[in-house]
Amino acid sequence: MSVDLTESSIAQWCPDRERHRCGYCKNPAGSISYGMFTEQLTVEDYKDLIDRGWRRSGRYCYKPTMDKTCCPQYTIKCDATEFTLNKSHKKIIKKFNKFLKDGVFNKNTPPNSQDNEEETSSEIPGYNKHSAINLSKSITITQNSDCKMITKDTPRESLILQSQPGNSSENIQDVPNSVLKSVQKSSKDSLGPDPNKPPCKKAKLIRLERKKEKLMQKGQTLEPTSHSNNQKSLSQFLEEIPANSKHKLKLKLILTSTSSAEWEQVKDIEFNLYSKYQTIVHNNSPGSVTMSGFTRFLVTSPLKSKPFPNGIEGPGYGSFHQQYWLDDKLIAVGVIDILPGCVSSVYFFYDPDYRDLSLGTYGSLREIQLVQNLAKKIPDLKYYYMGFYIHSCPKMRYKGNLNPSYLACPETYVWVPISKCLEKLDASKYSRLNEDIDAIDTNACNDPKEIDSIKVVYDYKLMHVRDFLRISKGGREMFENIANLVGKKSSHSIIFWID
Repeated sequence: MSVDLTESSIAQWCPDRERHRCGYCKNPAGSISYGMFTEQLTVEDYKDLIDRGWRRSGRYCYKPTMDKTCCPQYTIKCDATEFTLNKSHKKIIKKFNKFLKDGVFNKNTPPNSQDNEEETSSEIPGYNKHSAINLSKSITITQNSDCKMITKDTPRESLILQSQPGNSSENIQDVPNSVLKSVQKSSKDSLGPDPNKPPCKKAKLIRLERKKEKLMQKGQTLEPTSHSNNQKSLSQFLEEIPANSKHKLKLKLILTSTSSAEWEQVKDIEFNLYSKYQTIVHNNSPGSVTMSGFTRFLVTSPLKSKPFPNGIEGPGYGSFHQQYWLDDKLIAVGVIDILPGCVSSVYFFYDPDYRDLSLGTYGSLREIQLVQNLAKKIPDLKYYYMGFYIHSCPKMRYKGNLNPSYLACPETYVWVPISKCLEKLDASKYSRLNEDIDAIDTNACNDPKEIDSIKVVYDYKLMHVRDFLRISKGGREMFENIANLVGKKSSHSIIFWID
C-alpha cells in the first residue's frame, strides 16, 4: 500500500496532558486537555476529530479531559435545515435591518451583555506552545547528520519504510519540501422553560382561547387564518432590507487555508479590527495583540482545501473568513471551517462600536443561513457546529437556544438533543449524556493489532507502531492513548510525527 504524504494528515502528538488557565471560570490551572500539532489535516479527518470532542486553534488541536477539567466542554451542533427562529432572534434581525435602513440604533445594551463568549486566543491550549517544542532545532541537527531530508527531489528508493522481514513495505510518494519544513517548525439568555413542567401559555394563545369561547357562546366558530406571515424563513427575515436603505451590508467569503492575493489585500484591515476587539471586549493589553499571534490563531490552518465533489459549485471545503462589510467598512469577521457534513465555527470578532447590534448572535444566524444554502446543493452538509457548550458558563447558553441543538456524549460520542441533557448537567457539570447505559463507543480503537498498525514518521522513516517500538525507548501507552482519544478512523488515517 502506498502512502502519499501530500494528501495525508500529519500530526505531532503532545504526550503530556496540558494544564492551563481556564478562560471561563478563571481557574489558574483548572483547564486540562490533550493536544497535538497538525501540519496538515484532510477535511474528513478533522470532521471525525470534532465529532470526538476535538477542536482546533490554528494548527493546534486539543481535546478537553472532560471528567477532570474545571469546565467540561461539550461539542454542540445545530441542524440548520430544521432551525427555528425564536422571538429573540427575530428581534435581533429586525434591529439590525432597521439600522441598515435608517442608520440609527438604540444604545441600551450594557457593555458586558454580549451574548457570545469564547476563550481569547491567549487562553486557548497550545496558543504559545509552538516555541516550547522548537522543532526547528531538530531540522538543523538532522541536516548536519547522516540522515537524508525527505524532499520533492529525493529519489524514491531513499524514502525508507521500516518493516520486519517478510512484511510488505510501503512506499512514500513524493513529499514537497514545504510540508516537512512546516511540520518541523511547527448574553445571559435563560435556559428556557423547565422541561419537567407543562409549558406556560402565552398571552396571545390565552386571548385566542377567550375569543373562541365568546364565539362559541354566540354559536359561531373562529375561521382559520393563514399563518404564512409567521412562517417566514431565516433568509426571508435576514434579507428583509429595503432597497433604499441608508447602509448596505455585504458578506464576503475568503479562503484562508491557502494563501491568496485576495487575503493579502485585507489582512491588515482584519488585524486592526481584531486588535480593537481584543483590547476593548476582552481587555487585552494593546502590546499583547500582534499580527503573528492573530495569524497563528485565526488565519493559519492545517486543513487541506478542496472543491466540492461531483463538480458542485461553491466555496469548497477548507478554512474561511466570512467578512461583514457595512458599506466600505469591515465590522465583523466569522472564522469558519467548511467540512463534509457541516460548517464549524472557529471564532467571531467584531467592531465594538456596533456591539449593541448583538453581532455575535447575528453572526451565528448568518452562518446558519450559509449552511442552509450549502445544504441545497449538498443535502448532507446540514449541520452548524458551534464549538463547545459549557453549561456552567451563562454566556455560553445562547448556543443552546439555536434549535434544534445536540450535544455529543463524552463517552459514546452519539448526539443527544440538548433538551435531554440540561437536567443532567444541572446536577453534575460532567455527565454521560447517552441514556442507553449499554451503549459503547463504536469508533473505539482498543484492538492491539489496530494500535500496532498506526503509522508514524521517526528519524525521517515511515513505519508502523509495532516497528517503532522495536527500535525506540517510546512506550506503548502513548499510542494506546492516541488511539483512545482520536478513535479508530483517525488513528488509521493520521500519520504521527515522532520527534
